[in-house]
Amino acid sequence: MIGLITFFGTLWGRAAVAGGICAALAGAWLGFAWHYEKKGESRVLAKIEQRTTQNVEKATAARKSVESVPADRLNDQFRRD
Repeated sequence: MIGLITFFGTLWGRAAVAGGICAALAGAWLGFAWHYEKKGESRVLAKIEQRTTQNVEKATAARKSVESVPADRLNDQFRRD
């Protein structure tokens, strides 16, 4: 125990303590950054899935609206020949 206390009094001991503190701070920061990135990623994926579902519903509704219409009725005045 005394040897450990005297080690931290030396230059190398103080460097080891400073390095340990820096490593702990860097680890905490990287852990927070990783968690924050994953949280944002899941939010973006949820938005993409929601918009995709909405687009699928719109496409299905558009497909159903023209299924019963005869083919000659699908041409309107703005269609180019």
